[in-house]
Amino acid sequence: MCQQVDNNTKNKKGKHLNYEERLSIERWWNRDKKSKVEIARLLDRSEKTIRNEIKRGLTINLTSELIEIEVYSADIAQAKYDYNLSGKGPELKISNHHKLKKFIETCIKEERLSPEAIVALPDFKAFDVEMCAKTIRNHIDLGCIYDIKPEDMIYNKKPKVKNPKKTICSKIPPEKSITNRPKEVDTREVYGHWEGDLVVGTRKKGAVLFTLTERQTRQEIIVKLPNKTATEVAKALDKIERKYKGNFSEMFKTITFDNGAEFRDWRSLEKSYDGRRKKPRTCVYYAHPYCSGERGSNENSNRLIRRFIPKGTDITPISEEFIQYIENWINNYPKRFLTIKALTKNWKNYVHKKPEIYYCNLQN
Repeated sequence: MCQQVDNNTKNKKGKHLNYEERLSIERWWNRDKKSKVEIARLLDRSEKTIRNEIKRGLTINLTSELIEIEVYSADIAQAKYDYNLSGKGPELKISNHHKLKKFIETCIKEERLSPEAIVALPDFKAFDVEMCAKTIRNHIDLGCIYDIKPEDMIYNKKPKVKNPKKTICSKIPPEKSITNRPKEVDTREVYGHWEGDLVVGTRKKGAVLFTLTERQTRQEIIVKLPNKTATEVAKALDKIERKYKGNFSEMFKTITFDNGAEFRDWRSLEKSYDGRRKKPRTCVYYAHPYCSGERGSNENSNRLIRRFIPKGTDITPISEEFIQYIENWINNYPKRFLTIKALTKNWKNYVHKKPEIYYCNLQN
């Protein structure tokens, strides 16, 4: 009998290299010094496959003379292959079960049965495959059952398309992190470094309060906004800049915010409303996520606001006069780190000046 020496049958497209083939590549590439084209011809593979495989398994070895050389290792290449294969996930239950595929196709196209009815048939249970109706629908959506399309299904349910997010948060650059903030801010010895946040009434809709707290003196500024968007926050800073005009940059050297979407547009927050001004009006920094203690002064001031506006209260009907009253109340509130004696006289005279017109439902 004549033995066939050269097998000219082409390998199936997409078939992966096995460990025996990797050992052959290791021998031919390291010892016999064969080229990638020769190895591809010997294994009946494409040159690109061999080139990628050798690149995957390259490693550095030491010779007996302690010289580093680059060689191909079949073990390293196989380990990388197995690791990458672990992320593929389990095989589909119906992937290689051709008889089950044919049975499902017949039931849906000819018998007009739904997947729920198919899994209840005795003939289906005879295949001894644990599968629910949802799994059959998933296989059809993935195209694993070739002759069935989603349009052929009875009561085909189209998946709901989620609305795209309206707010796209820009990534905060590393230089805007609180770790890069000037060291003088931490000592509280210089005036002009502020912390900012939003006080929300109802979670869904409604107005919010934009609050700024100066770190040295605990001076408070409260601005009512119609909603919690980045545009409205930038407009609030524009309003404050118009109030202080040329002194704004001196009074607001830095502002530290949290990582909320309404504060992410740092360029708009730093840009002056006056187009003739080229330099930034202030410098914005961001605290670390879930570290409200890095903005403790502002958080404590917001707690004082909650004495008048509890959580869940709709801020929209609250008058500007009452918000101004809260701001003045906080700015005149006796604080331990300040000289309490100097504030006591003004405090006693001030606390009785509550505005007559304000949101009376707060007391209900």
